[in-house]
Amino acid sequence: MDSILGTLRLLFLCLGFNTGGAVYYCNVADPCAQANASSFFEPYARFENCQYDSKYAPCDRYITPQWYRVNDAMLTQCPELLSCGAVYPLWLKGSLPTASEGIVERKACKVGFSSCCSKEYDVKIKHCGSFHVYCLGALDSCSERYCFGKQGLCEYPNTNTMSTTTTPKPTTLSPTTTCSEDPCIESNLQTLTQTEFRSMHCEYKQGQSNCDNHLTTGWYKARFPMLNQCPKLLSCGSIYPVWMNGSVPSTGDGVVTRKACQRGFHSCCSKSYDIKVKNCGKYTAYCLKGVDTCPSRYCFGDQLCEDDEDDKRKSDSDDDGAHQHGNLEIILGVILGVLILILVVMLIIVKKRYVKGNSKTGSTVNIQVAGNNIQKINNLAYSTEDHKWGNPPPYRP
Repeated sequence: MDSILGTLRLLFLCLGFNTGGAVYYCNVADPCAQANASSFFEPYARFENCQYDSKYAPCDRYITPQWYRVNDAMLTQCPELLSCGAVYPLWLKGSLPTASEGIVERKACKVGFSSCCSKEYDVKIKHCGSFHVYCLGALDSCSERYCFGKQGLCEYPNTNTMSTTTTPKPTTLSPTTTCSEDPCIESNLQTLTQTEFRSMHCEYKQGQSNCDNHLTTGWYKARFPMLNQCPKLLSCGSIYPVWMNGSVPSTGDGVVTRKACQRGFHSCCSKSYDIKVKNCGKYTAYCLKGVDTCPSRYCFGDQLCEDDEDDKRKSDSDDDGAHQHGNLEIILGVILGVLILILVVMLIIVKKRYVKGNSKTGSTVNIQVAGNNIQKINNLAYSTEDHKWGNPPPYRP
């Protein structure tokens, strides 16, 4: 019993450590003093209006977990992707505490591709009178970053980059001067890579470097038509997807010119490229050139992403396996039940035979005992007669 209690106590302590250990570094005597003495990590470009810059790629993955003082309040509403100088900004899920509340626990939400809170982190906050202090831990990946403030200058070290509050004017690059060949002859076509991962539903994954900056100018054929609606940032497997602003021509239109728009931080068309399109009946050909911004690439199709389909097929396979496993358990259960039933019937039959056999043996013994008793009675009777009448007289000739 003592060993069991000891094991339970150890398990309880482990569980307690795991649930409370996430913010163990917040347990200091005076959070306000520590925050005042701590230099806030990478304070620049944390405002909501600051667009992510892949050249600098600031990140909160390698920060020292402790109390920090920040001049601006932590953002308490969901920002857009690529804001606060990060691909995936983090905002405060809840309100800032008052001075009377002391230290409070809150959740910091990571903005995801399809959710304002794709992941949560534990944080602590305290009101120190004239400012707030935040106990922040290191994040899991890059580029994730805590957001502070809505508007401000977006300057990076050793640069004079000013605020990005103004929307950049769309720029149009010079039209392509090649693609004079007939794209309806398939030998004049080039292969566009990764067409299965260019759908508007394919989310950009951390660490990917999908970019069409090395694309050589020429005619290309894809499995799906080029997307002709404004996609989200981080779609088509890239940060800045490029889509076609216009419709696919008919077969009788010949070669037509269209605008390919690059999705920007504040606009669906922050930059545009002149492209050519021709409908060849069996397929549509596109005259494309390399893009100027990375990671950016052309979008094709609005079908379910191949990665999602693979996950779905895997899930369906797992479900089928579980279903088959369940059926096997049912079959084995039925067989076991039948075997148990047969065993019970056999036991009943054996018992009946045993009882019947004992009954027959008892009858034979009784008959034998009765015969012996009768013989004894006869002998007794004969002896009694001999005693009564005496011995017979001897024979005389």
